Amino acid sequence: MAEKGNEIILVADPDLSVQSVLTKLFSDDHAVTCFSDSGTATQFLKDYPNTAIVFSCYHLPGGGGVAFLKECEALAPQAARIMLTGESSKNAVKEALNLGHAFMYLEKSCQRNEILAAFEAALSHHRHLAKERAILERTLAGSVKMLIEMLSLFHPEAFRRTSAIRQQALKIAKQLGLKKTWELEMAVMLSPLGEAMLPTQILSKFRAARSLGEQEREILARAPQQTRDLLQNIPQLNRVSEYLFLSGRGYDGSGFPENGPIGQDIPLISRIIKLLTDLWYASPENGPDAAAFEALLINRRQYDPRLLEITKAVLLKELPHDPKSKFIQCHIRSLKPGDVLVDDVRTETSFELVLSGGHLLTPTTIRRLENFNKTAGVRQPLRVRRSKTAGSPLEKSA
Repeated sequence: MAEKGNEIILVADPDLSVQSVLTKLFSDDHAVTCFSDSGTATQFLKDYPNTAIVFSCYHLPGGGGVAFLKECEALAPQAARIMLTGESSKNAVKEALNLGHAFMYLEKSCQRNEILAAFEAALSHHRHLAKERAILERTLAGSVKMLIEMLSLFHPEAFRRTSAIRQQALKIAKQLGLKKTWELEMAVMLSPLGEAMLPTQILSKFRAARSLGEQEREILARAPQQTRDLLQNIPQLNRVSEYLFLSGRGYDGSGFPENGPIGQDIPLISRIIKLLTDLWYASPENGPDAAAFEALLINRRQYDPRLLEITKAVLLKELPHDPKSKFIQCHIRSLKPGDVLVDDVRTETSFELVLSGGHLLTPTTIRRLENFNKTAGVRQPLRVRRSKTAGSPLEKSA
């Protein structure tokens, strides 16, 4: 069996004797959590979608076991679901298997060895699904990384913030104790998709803090919806698309979409992206400082107060200077993946924007600079911020 704490077992049954038996059987090697109704069990799955096995009784208070197992499929798709109940009718079995998509159906009168056999089969099923998911996530992450690199060449201003916000989001996730960050990273990397589709004049006015007309504000506010529409046809990114759809929603209920969730009902990833995106626009080129956080406090009700305090504590701790990086001037031939451009890079004569300042350089973007330099010439030397640790952080995690 796996080490204790590596895999979570959820028991949803108001029968305390059932909770006691399953806890005694599995708690030595796994983290067993018990609930007596579907509401609290569902909330737990929202916080722990990596749950390995779900036991549920048929007559579960709060909506019934079949409906609960069906909801589990969406909240914890890798969990093996077992219906454990005294009902023995064919209709109950049919509902559990066909509607609740249960992995297995057991009667409460079953013996200890039957429970153990079912548990081992369910655990094996979960591990198989988790392995497939891990492979899929690596493949999808590589595809998204390539997509973002290509889009950043055509929309450099929109995508230049993703590398900085991604690193900030990972630091915050670590402080919050989040072990699974794949969805958070995908959401950050894909967050500018809707913005890249907006008219350039609206983006230019917004970035220059100039006033927008009512129609322009409406177009800008709907960027998260455009992102969701683009991603909704990719099943593995369904949750990510929903996080991005709600990333313009203020903690106080302001913003887009209207009549959306408020406060803690807004997904955590959406709250993180909202905060870090607004912080990025309020910050100077070298990253967030105390003044940037003061600017956010003007509209403090739009942000999760605990998340705002954690973000401020984590990101300002690195100031005034990161000893692990240095600023240098170099020519294109000396650039390295992982360097971050300090200034915009433009062509020598026409001053066409090639890459925006703040861009994390990759082999693809360095080749773009080389190609532009050969054809139109690029103003050099370039100022970059270089980490003392070699290699791009994006490359290391891909």
